[in-house]
Amino acid sequence: MESSAIARLLILLALLLSLPATAAWRPVSSMPLPQELMMPGGETVPWQGKTLRVGVLQASSAPWNMFVGKDLYGINADYLVALGNLTGARFAINSYPTNAALLDALRQGKEDLAFGIPRQAIAEDLYATRPWFSTPLRIYRSRQNHRPVMFNSQEARIAVSASTLQQIDPDFAHRHRWETYSNDLQALYTLFNRQNDYVVADETSAGFLLSQLQQGEIYQIASTLEPGELSLYAVTPQVALRDALNQAIRQLPVEVINGIQGRWSMQLPRYSDTNTLHLTAMEKAWLKQHPQVVYSALTDNYPWSYRSASGEARGYSVDLLNAIGQSTGLRFTPLWVNNPQQARERVSTGQALIELVQPLTGSDDMESSTLPVWRALWGVYVGTLSPTVTRWQDLQGKRVGIRRGDLSLQLLPEGVTVQPFDDAPTLYNALANGQLDAVVDNVLSARWLIQSRYGEAVRFAFAASDIAWPIAMGVNSQQPLLRAILDKGLQQIPPDTQQRMRAAWSNENQPGGADSGAMRPVILTLLVLALAAILLLLTLLIRRWRQQRQEARQRLRLEQEREAAEQANRMKSQFIASVSHELRTPMQAILGLLELELAHQPQTSRLRLIHSSATSLMSLLNDLQDHARIENNTFSLQPVPLDLQQWLEDLSRFWSPLMRTNGPAFNVKALSALPRRVLLDGGRLQQIATNLISNALKFTAQGTITLTLSATDNQLTLCVTDSGSGIPVHEQARLFEPWYQTPSGRARSVQGSGLGLSICREIARRMGGDIILHSQPGQGTRVTVMLPLTFTSEAPLITTFSANNPSELQHLTIAVVDDHPTNLLVMQQQLSWLGAHVQVFAEGRALLRAAQSTRFDIILIDYNMPHPDGPTVARILRRRERGAEKRTRLIYCSADVQLPQHPEAWRDADEVILKPVSLTALRTLLTSQPATRIQDELEQQLWQLANRDAAFLPRVITTLRQTLQEDSEAIQQALDRQDWAQLEKHAHRMKGSWLLLGIDEGKQLCQQLGAQAQARQACGETSRLLLLLIRDLLARLETYDASSFTPGT
Repeated sequence: MESSAIARLLILLALLLSLPATAAWRPVSSMPLPQELMMPGGETVPWQGKTLRVGVLQASSAPWNMFVGKDLYGINADYLVALGNLTGARFAINSYPTNAALLDALRQGKEDLAFGIPRQAIAEDLYATRPWFSTPLRIYRSRQNHRPVMFNSQEARIAVSASTLQQIDPDFAHRHRWETYSNDLQALYTLFNRQNDYVVADETSAGFLLSQLQQGEIYQIASTLEPGELSLYAVTPQVALRDALNQAIRQLPVEVINGIQGRWSMQLPRYSDTNTLHLTAMEKAWLKQHPQVVYSALTDNYPWSYRSASGEARGYSVDLLNAIGQSTGLRFTPLWVNNPQQARERVSTGQALIELVQPLTGSDDMESSTLPVWRALWGVYVGTLSPTVTRWQDLQGKRVGIRRGDLSLQLLPEGVTVQPFDDAPTLYNALANGQLDAVVDNVLSARWLIQSRYGEAVRFAFAASDIAWPIAMGVNSQQPLLRAILDKGLQQIPPDTQQRMRAAWSNENQPGGADSGAMRPVILTLLVLALAAILLLLTLLIRRWRQQRQEARQRLRLEQEREAAEQANRMKSQFIASVSHELRTPMQAILGLLELELAHQPQTSRLRLIHSSATSLMSLLNDLQDHARIENNTFSLQPVPLDLQQWLEDLSRFWSPLMRTNGPAFNVKALSALPRRVLLDGGRLQQIATNLISNALKFTAQGTITLTLSATDNQLTLCVTDSGSGIPVHEQARLFEPWYQTPSGRARSVQGSGLGLSICREIARRMGGDIILHSQPGQGTRVTVMLPLTFTSEAPLITTFSANNPSELQHLTIAVVDDHPTNLLVMQQQLSWLGAHVQVFAEGRALLRAAQSTRFDIILIDYNMPHPDGPTVARILRRRERGAEKRTRLIYCSADVQLPQHPEAWRDADEVILKPVSLTALRTLLTSQPATRIQDELEQQLWQLANRDAAFLPRVITTLRQTLQEDSEAIQQALDRQDWAQLEKHAHRMKGSWLLLGIDEGKQLCQQLGAQAQARQACGETSRLLLLLIRDLLARLETYDASSFTPGT
């Protein structure tokens, strides 16, 4: 095997390094000739001893003409040597760079004949013989090319050499576009680097070149297309010489002609073109859902499957899958195992869908296997020094080894001691070392293992059974469509290709390829040339090393520049977030006081203009912070139960009063019945709608703006359409880029940051949907947002209040603590306007002292105030409430937009609101009930778990708290490490705690998190909701003990 590979390498080196000269060449052939050709025949005696001057094409490549030193090898040389033996003639060969130069030499009398030139129009003064060598033109493609094109597609890139293009049928050539190269080797190289999709070349050249290059990924297309044929002729200006050549060629024995053709024609496997298999609609849908299929394969089971030195899957069964992949578009990935039992288990558990090798014994479930692909005998093997073993009786009481899960187990008679092994090397090592008396294995695998590793140490004893068992591929029983696709793919492989594959893989010299034996007499010459090539290669390697060193320095510099750019971008995003955060605190005062003044003086147009400008500034700050969170990968969603019908009505009530009196008409429509209970981030959905409506207003001076909302079983569609100026097509491609402002918009004095659409698309995609824009100048724009729908059984939060009823909060006593005097004043005035009883405190200690004597219904706490900070104040208040019947509602206030994403913020607080806080948002928050995630029957569930034993209740509560705390910490650690197995384990364990407490929401979240962990999907939102739910439950459990409640019976 190694000598064959070296010979091929040396041949290619010689072809690349040898430069043809104009001196005469000598034809050389190593092909054995029949004895009757060793002496010239009587009819051709006049040629004996004569020297004919023969011209050949210098540009013609292997295998036609190969120039090595003064010798000519190849097909032309083989024919000339055979003709020389037949006629007794000698040949002086000269090479010419072009066909025209060769024909001119004939006319000028410099040459007697031109040998081995392809078909062409011959002038009247020249005469051509009959074709003496013909080979069809074939179409070739690479397995690594996954482009969804076929040969007849207009998008197909087809390579061909200039000489081959002349041989293609004119009508066929006219129907395709061609990329022309100087020779077949260059054209074939374009398949390796995926520069082209197909190559048209003659079968002889392509087969020889690819066999020498050992490139198994190139295959021949099995097709009815016939590009043409390459035929070789001899041309001479002498009619008598032409006739004599025709007669001599006819006298060549058939075995000589067949020997030359077979010597150089290396046929490649033929497969159908990509995606040509006829599939049903269901099968096509299955392929779309499963573009990649995992199969279980033994790592050391030649010829069926094995892992090569480079880690790639090889083998007869692997080649079959590759052929099926060519016709179906499927991609197959190996899951390596050591024995048949492991392969079968991987398929049964769903880790793989295909068992690569499955012997059919007649008792198998035929619905879980493909059509048979081969047959194999099982044999009994013993050590060379073992006593004579010729039948099963000789092994009675002996130790017989098999591969675990192999068919061998069913063939063993009673009375033998069976020892299964996990892999083939361990099994055969035990036999060679005398630890076993015999091994039972299929003869194809055993033959190669013995010849390649054990030599004379192991020998064949007798056949374990006289049946050649059919071998198929096993398929997961839950995948009948996959089985049907595989069967169709197997049936489409041409029979001759299957037979050639079996012959190749059953060759004893595999793996590594068979030694063709061609060109052996030139090995010594090639070795000399190889020494020169080594020197040249060393020079090239040194040069390449210097280039790589320089490239490495350049890559290092580019990497440093990239890191510097990323650092600058992070600093920019951090700066934007910090500035936006600092501006929120004064904006609380500006917007709050303006809102209060508008509430007192609603008809003041100047105040409305100031408030509108401040609100626009706040929207810009929100966009800046959202953009910074997107770049820092801290952007997240907060899906909650949402009533879509109510959401649409609120959106209409909000926007309708804001429309200009002389501006466009604003319409809101529901195109279908809208569900009342869906799990969706309503705030982010409103942000998308607000941005789209704002953009429509900017580009629509008059006309209409329409927002529609529709829902199906699994999709929500929001569409905003305007009749405005529209956007040119060349500007639409960049509309979703951050900071991009259209030139047409600037020409119309349209203002904006250029972030709105970018943020809308990011929100839509993080929700699992997308956004599409269609626009035509002068006709308007339509933006469509498509989001997946998730239904929930939990009712949305419903707030009922009167828009102008200050008395609705009179029953509430509210405390506000904030170290910023202006914010404290604004919050006090806002709450007083809403009718609540308010007490304000400038620092946390004052609040804590007041809370000891005053019962507050709600406490608004500044999260970032100093000494003590908000979380410390909240923890102290919660500690005081242990055992109390009613909890105070704690609400954090902060200008930090990242705070709601921090689990620490939800440890003790019920809500988190962001500054600036509007009157509407404050009224909505205070008049609503806090989100209760834990069922009201928690006390009853705890009492039942304690078996209504007050003494046992603290132990139950302590155990639950400890278990939930441990599991939540383990889940957080698994999320940080992306340890999917641990995440699935602890999610499953936590589900048991929720089941004990009868809390369905916790059980569903754990089940969803476990499924996402098993599929290795992103589960950040599910884990966040689960951890928040755990926080609520732990906070509730801290208030319970045996004396704090006594559930009713």
